[in-house]
Amino acid sequence: RSVFSPLYNFFGGTDGGFPYAGLIQGSDSNFYGTTAFGGSGLHGTVFQVSIFPAGTYSGLVIQTNALSAASSGFLSLGLNAPGTFVAKLTIGSLRSTFQGRFAVGGLATNTVTRDKLNPLQVRLQLTQTGGTNQIIGTVSDGVFTSQVLADLSGFNQGFRCPFAGRFTFIVPPVDPTDPNAPQGYGYGTLTVSKTGSGRLLGVLGDGTKISATAPVSLIGTWPFYNALYQKKGVSLGRIAFTGTNLVDAALDWLKPPIPTDRFYSGGFTTLVALTGDVYIVPKNGGPSVAGTNVVTLGGGNLVSNLVKTVVVDAFGNVTILTPGSDKLALFVVPTTGLFSGDFINTAINKNPIFFNGLLVQTNQVGGGLFLGTNESGFVTIAPAP
Repeated sequence: RSVFSPLYNFFGGTDGGFPYAGLIQGSDSNFYGTTAFGGSGLHGTVFQVSIFPAGTYSGLVIQTNALSAASSGFLSLGLNAPGTFVAKLTIGSLRSTFQGRFAVGGLATNTVTRDKLNPLQVRLQLTQTGGTNQIIGTVSDGVFTSQVLADLSGFNQGFRCPFAGRFTFIVPPVDPTDPNAPQGYGYGTLTVSKTGSGRLLGVLGDGTKISATAPVSLIGTWPFYNALYQKKGVSLGRIAFTGTNLVDAALDWLKPPIPTDRFYSGGFTTLVALTGDVYIVPKNGGPSVAGTNVVTLGGGNLVSNLVKTVVVDAFGNVTILTPGSDKLALFVVPTTGLFSGDFINTAINKNPIFFNGLLVQTNQVGGGLFLGTNESGFVTIAPAP
């Protein structure tokens, strides 16, 4: 279906009448034509036919100049070819549903009411700049104004997603020596189905669990949004598929001050990088986990870094070449890339401290975290020089 819009009516005076021209497509993807008769002047019309790029648009809402949980969120919008839509908008701790219609030029405006909060003024614009199908716009409550960017998805059984697979990723700390921000490596998996459905599971560098589901866009992006810390904090970012094997993103991450928290009670705001690639099981052609590696543990209230050389066999068994009082133990799961282990921080006590992480096959590296007294720490695995 399409939207027919008269642009001009001829009246047979100085403007003429009874035009005749073939249907043409404009640079804005709309079609234009004429009718030789009809219209309000009964002497013909010039008309426009709009066919909107239908499908599901998914994306992020973020206040770029002042990150906050209350002004960040997620938009999912289902668009029909005539321009009608139903949208679900999550901002802060509230989720709202609204509907409307895009005008001929691709603009839609809505007022979304919220209980005991200012209404949201939503302005959305369809755009095909650079060959993309996107929705850009703003969401404002009169105090904040956040930017919207949502991409069109469309993979299905007849149009398979080229990014299908299980990706492992790590999220290194900005500064592993800064005790005022998490020092651990976040890690997780992003699993993409053949029809383009994506599911992320993981943890951030302070041990906070994250999860999200959304479709992969036709231009190879995936929007990640998670409300955290009882919905008073947030992490979000636009993950991009590079080629078919790599993923990367810049993730905004905010924790507000929470005096009762054991870890980072003063809160923090940071921007961290997510990097990863598709994980191929060794028996299916992926690289073996076997090799000589350097394991480094740091931060997390350690007095100094713990550095060990280890040998990993093809089954994930690990031999520590120089065992010590730290009693480091490690095991790797070749089928998933997950590694886990424990060690003792002899400066504190003799209780084991447990850690977990994931391997990324691109450079045969891995990252993970452990929790100290009131700081998170990092663990890395890298090929020995």
